Amino acid sequence: MRSEPPRSRPVAVIGMAGRFAGAGDVAQYWGNLLDGVESVSRADERPVTDGGFVRSVGKVSDVDRFDADHFRVPPAEAVTLDPQQRILLEVAAEALDDAGYAGERDAVVGVFVGCGENLYYRDFLAPVEASAGRLGDVRVALANEKDFLAPRLAFKLGFTGPAITVQTGCATSLSAVALACSSLAAGDCDIALAGGVSLLPPDIDGYTYHEGGILSADGRCRPFDVGSSGTVPSSGAGIVVLRRDDDAQADGDNRRAVIRGWAVNNDGGARAGFAAPNVDGQEAVIRAALARAGLTPGQVGYVEAHGTGTALGDMVEFEALRRVFAGDGRPSGSVTLGAVKANIGHADAASGVAGLIKATLAVESGTLPGTAHFSAPNPELDMGSTPFAMTTETRPWLTDGSRIAGVSSFGLGGSNVHVVLERALAEPAVTTMRPRVVLTLSARTDEELHRMRERLAERLETVTPADSAELADIAYTLAVGRGRFVRRWSAVVSNSADAIAKLRAPGEMARSNARWSLAIAGAPADLAELGKRLQVSEPMVRSGLVELTGSTELSGLTAERAGALVAAVVGRVLQRLGLVFSRVDAQAWARPVAQWLAAGADTASLAAVLGACTDPAEGRDARHSPGQVVIGPSFDLDEVLATAWQAGSGVDWATYYAEEPRRRVSLPSYPFTRRRFWLDRPVRPSGVAGSSSGESARRNGVNIVNYVEQVWRDVLGVENIPLDAHFSDDLGGDSIYAVEVTARLREGLGLELPVDLPFVAPTVAATAAFVEEASANKETGSWSPSTTI
Repeated sequence: MRSEPPRSRPVAVIGMAGRFAGAGDVAQYWGNLLDGVESVSRADERPVTDGGFVRSVGKVSDVDRFDADHFRVPPAEAVTLDPQQRILLEVAAEALDDAGYAGERDAVVGVFVGCGENLYYRDFLAPVEASAGRLGDVRVALANEKDFLAPRLAFKLGFTGPAITVQTGCATSLSAVALACSSLAAGDCDIALAGGVSLLPPDIDGYTYHEGGILSADGRCRPFDVGSSGTVPSSGAGIVVLRRDDDAQADGDNRRAVIRGWAVNNDGGARAGFAAPNVDGQEAVIRAALARAGLTPGQVGYVEAHGTGTALGDMVEFEALRRVFAGDGRPSGSVTLGAVKANIGHADAASGVAGLIKATLAVESGTLPGTAHFSAPNPELDMGSTPFAMTTETRPWLTDGSRIAGVSSFGLGGSNVHVVLERALAEPAVTTMRPRVVLTLSARTDEELHRMRERLAERLETVTPADSAELADIAYTLAVGRGRFVRRWSAVVSNSADAIAKLRAPGEMARSNARWSLAIAGAPADLAELGKRLQVSEPMVRSGLVELTGSTELSGLTAERAGALVAAVVGRVLQRLGLVFSRVDAQAWARPVAQWLAAGADTASLAAVLGACTDPAEGRDARHSPGQVVIGPSFDLDEVLATAWQAGSGVDWATYYAEEPRRRVSLPSYPFTRRRFWLDRPVRPSGVAGSSSGESARRNGVNIVNYVEQVWRDVLGVENIPLDAHFSDDLGGDSIYAVEVTARLREGLGLELPVDLPFVAPTVAATAAFVEEASANKETGSWSPSTTI
């Protein structure tokens, strides 16, 4: 068997997102670590005796809330859906935003994630389902089984690569990262999301301490410290976005760090018990990751340890680290040791990705956060004889070489993972020909769009672009890297101050306009001057001239020919960018160009078209109307695209930016609007359907429309349903909900109905009409229902 893993292509970390104790996002998480903030809630500072209750726990805020509308999750499904799946869905979307790949992408995306125990189902949902006799409900199983964690992310976010749920206990999320790296190296996907989630219900405020257990006696986690007594339970969710590093460099991705090596193994049976760690296994996994990276232990300057603060766990982990790093004679203090559990507690399945995000930010920024609560090393570890040192103070990462870090995560059951990170050298911003940029934002609602504008303004204030190239990167990321929604805002800006002012100016919603017309107006000489101006500032016009004529020069041409050529190039550019025109008008001299554009802009016939534009014949002027783009002396491509996009047109921004290499940058994520979906106590639901026999319901004059609407509301969990709302398009219903709706109508009305009735008749009004016809036909015995699905 191979003793060392093969060298693999490095993998870049191009995006990340997370929610951890005391932090709603990665920026707050990192700020807390730099400031030495302990994010564990604690009500009592006194240690307790065996069997005592310790009021200490790490909490993630708003675990009971979710933006169901954003992800098209019906309310009835949202309230039964495992909160871990809900929050990880939001975090995954935020990570894609951070990477700049939330928009349209020509890439196969894989997802590798895992979660902790589903306490919401155990303590809240299962009692309700049991009392209602629905423990076997497939909808509840789909919403709560771990198996469906990764597939749900793939479904909701449109991933077509591998979707694998990974479960290795405390090592889950870092195991997912390692598996994602292997999948990328094998070519199974182009982009991979990896991480994990583990949540405690909001009403849990502590735990019972048992001497000799893994939980702390005083509510503090003190890894490798003389006063350590165990760990503290916590919550967390984190996702990193990964890509093969050469691909990331080629496409201008935001490379936060580069994963050079990774390894996963298991301790096997050579240990005291199933839950006991093993020195040999942990040593082997670290050496394997370094070997895959092609690095030596002496090149590593920081190690983010698993660091649970337990007596056995710390002893075994430190011994494995000593064996790997103390053999090359490095001086004491040359390797900094850190453990994020001291700050946020033990986030279980999310703990590994919490450490990875911390280490990524450390190698990126050149700053090493201190470890909370560390006073002196545990004397049994003999830290002074090793190259390791821990510090409580945040300090610069000083090194003569590259910044390289290792991250460890070990799970009960013997799963061991180690990942080796290296600093990614920043690429300089590429200059741009365009003196201005088009900023584009879109959201589901006006209020969310307003929050997006404010977030971007704050980002520009705190991280002001130094030049137009960096502002162009921001515009590029917004245009190609974000989702497209119905509420839109755009502005053409020349610098940061201009952008901030327009972002904060009172906004007016543009009217949606699906139909545009095009007009060519102005004298030939005026359009020739327009072409000279666009030659300097617009790459697409320069390349368009070269494509059609082999040159960017307009000099030497007659005014009519130069003006006609500019009109043809600009019109063709607009078509290439996705603008569709219902008609093309022109003044008499340019009418052949208008006809050429309307006929499909065949390059083979362009010469004849340009020649025909010398005809001085009289004719009508171009008609001007609302929703019209005018190619004339004052034509401004940026303003045209900003207006068209804000009005709802599908501008092809990738083509717009194809002529200049731009980079994706980290920008504020989508501002979700969350609502509470949580069962406070087990309550047996009372349904309307089935409360009386079908025959009596129909014969007692039940209003069928109201009855159908009530059944839809009960099944979908929606408070109010318009009679013309579409079952799937507007309400998010799927085949499982359709079967439930039909079953309730069959039982309540005593009718045989098609099992896919909400798809056959997809509105309340249509379903009611179908039911009324079925009822009438049953009375006369003249109808036999279909049973398609």
